[in-house]
Amino acid sequence: MMRSSHIGKMTPSKEDYLKVMLELSDDAGIHSSDIANALGISRASVSCMMNVLKDEGYVTKEKYGTVTLTENGRNVAANIKRRYDSLKAFLNNVLGVEAATAARDACRIEHLISPETADKIDQQLEKMYELQKRHF
Repeated sequence: MMRSSHIGKMTPSKEDYLKVMLELSDDAGIHSSDIANALGISRASVSCMMNVLKDEGYVTKEKYGTVTLTENGRNVAANIKRRYDSLKAFLNNVLGVEAATAARDACRIEHLISPETADKIDQQLEKMYELQKRHF
């Protein structure tokens, strides 16, 4: 994947913002107050990060208005969400970790896991779901 020179390093914080924005997104755009509420942070913090994400090409932002994920931002966010969902399912359904703990741990792990390991977890879950379908 080719990255522009103006794009900074992806951080766990940026990933959290993008994932939340994907979950909140609709055709009308996303309000900073909704992001702040979802992440439990101030609107000022959201405003600062929106400027960073805008400069890096992940969002478009209207002055005093809504923010929208760009195509690139949506793709990155979808990948982050996929990693999170797979990890949460693996921890909860395969390892038997309680759902709330699995969700918290998946959120932590999603920032550190390699693409290879994430893909292997996805493949293993798909195999398990296919086996389950055949038996029912």
